[in-house]
Amino acid sequence: MRTQYKKQDGAYLTVYLSLVFGVCLSLLLVLIEGAAAGAARAQSELVADLGMDSVFAEYNREILNQYELFFIDSSYGGKQGGTGKVESHLKGYIDKNIKPEKDLNIIDAYTFLKLDNPYLQIEGVSYASDDNGAVWKSQAVEYMKSVYGGDMISIVKDHVDTVKGNELTTRDAVEEIAAQKQEFDDFLSGAEISEAAGTESAGNIESTGAAGSTGSEESVSYDTVSGVYDSIVGNGVLSLVLPEAGSISGKTVDSENCFSSRMQSGLINKGTGIHKGAYVPDGMDDELIYNEYLMKFYGNYTNIKPNGLLDYQIEYILYGGDSDVSNLRTCAERLFALRAVSNMIYIMQDKGKKAEVEALATVICTLLAVPEVAQMLTYVILGIWALAETVVDVRSLFDGGKVPLLKDSEDWHLGLTDMLDLDLFDSDDASKGLSYEDYLRIFLALTDKDQKTVRSLDITEMDIRQTDGNADFRIDMCIDYMKVSFGFENADGYEFVFDKEMCYE
Repeated sequence: MRTQYKKQDGAYLTVYLSLVFGVCLSLLLVLIEGAAAGAARAQSELVADLGMDSVFAEYNREILNQYELFFIDSSYGGKQGGTGKVESHLKGYIDKNIKPEKDLNIIDAYTFLKLDNPYLQIEGVSYASDDNGAVWKSQAVEYMKSVYGGDMISIVKDHVDTVKGNELTTRDAVEEIAAQKQEFDDFLSGAEISEAAGTESAGNIESTGAAGSTGSEESVSYDTVSGVYDSIVGNGVLSLVLPEAGSISGKTVDSENCFSSRMQSGLINKGTGIHKGAYVPDGMDDELIYNEYLMKFYGNYTNIKPNGLLDYQIEYILYGGDSDVSNLRTCAERLFALRAVSNMIYIMQDKGKKAEVEALATVICTLLAVPEVAQMLTYVILGIWALAETVVDVRSLFDGGKVPLLKDSEDWHLGLTDMLDLDLFDSDDASKGLSYEDYLRIFLALTDKDQKTVRSLDITEMDIRQTDGNADFRIDMCIDYMKVSFGFENADGYEFVFDKEMCYE
C-alpha cells in the first residue's frame, strides 16, 4: 500500500508542474512577443525621428547665410518642388535607418525585427509664403527677439507719433504752396498794373530796404522768386537732391518673375499657414521688430547689400518699382514731401523770418500796384523758402547727413536771399537729427504690413537666385513645419501607425 501511495503522489506532482509550466511558458512567450512588439514600436519612433531630423538638417544654406533663418527648399535646387520630393528624401533616410545592412554590403544580413515602412505621407506643411509671408515673418521676429538689444523700437514709435501728430505724411505742403501761388498769379493777371509798375516789376527790386535784416545787397523781383519755385518743382526732385558726386544704380528687375506677381496670379504653393504653437507676429511692436530685421539684412541707398539684384532694396519694399531709379525717385519725393511740411510748420511760426518776408512782399506788391495782396505773397515766399530748405535737407540725407523731424532756429540753414540762388544749395554735414535710414524706418512703420512682407520675399527670392545652385529658387517652396503620418510593420505583421510633427525653433 505504501509503494502504491507514493506512485500516486508523484503523478499528482507531475500534472501540477506540467500545468504550471504551460502557464509560465505562455506568459514568457507573451512577454517575449510584447518585448519584440515594443522594440519594433520603439525602433519605428526612433527611425521616424531620425528621418525627420535628417530632412530638417537639409535647410537651404543661402537662406541661413544671408538671412539667418532656417527653411527647407523642397525643390532641392531644382525647378519643381513640394511635398513629393521631401517625402522621397524622408523615405530614403528611413530605409537607411531600418535596413542599415544595405550599406554594409554583407550577404544575407538582416535585423531581427525586420522592420518595414510601407506607408509614409506628409499631411501638412507651412511654407515661408503662407498667410502673406507670416511664416517667414514669424521666424524673423523670433530671431530678432533673441539677438535684439536696444531701445530702437521706442525711438521709432516716438518718431512715428511725431509724424502723425504733425500730419507730416498726410498734408501736402507743395500743393498748398502751388495753390497759393496760382491764386496770386491769377490776381496779377486780372489786376490793372500801370506800364511803369509793370516795367519796374520786370526788373530787380532792391531787397535791402524791404528785408534789411538779411544784410544783403542782392536785388529781388517777383520773377526771381517765381523762378526759384519753378526750378524746385519743375525739374524733378531727384535731380535736385542727389549729391553731385553720387551715382544712381541702373539695376532693374523682371516684376513678372517675382513672388508677389505669382501670388496675385494664384500660382504659388499654399500650406497650412502658421502652425499651432508657433509665434504669431501681431501688433505694432512686432512690426517694428520686423522692420529692424529688414534694415539689418536688406540694402538701401546709403548701405548697399553686396551682390543683390537690386541695390536699393528697402526702397523696393516700400514702393515696389521695377528699377532702382524708380524706387529711389519715389523715396526722394516722399522725403521731400515730409520735409516740406515740417519746414512749413517751422517757418510759419518763426516771427523773425515772417517779418523779413512781409517786408519784401510789401515792396514787391507796392511796385506791382497790388499792395492789398502782400499777405498772400508773404505766404508764397515763405513756402518757397521752406521748399528751398527742403532741397538742402534731402540732399543732406542722401549724402549721409542728419536732419531732425521738426526744426528750431539752430537747425535752419538758408537765409532769405540764400534761397534765391539754387546754385548755393548744398548738402549739410550736420550730425544732429535723423539719418536717411531713420527716415526709412518711419516709412516702413507707415507701410501696409502685408505689402511690406510680400515685397521683402520678392527681394529674398531675387538675392538667393544670384547664388550657385539656386537659379530657380522660389520662396513658396520653402518649408518651416511638417506633419507626417508614418506606417511601420515588423516581421510578425504587427503594424505601427502614428503622426510626427516638427518645425524650426
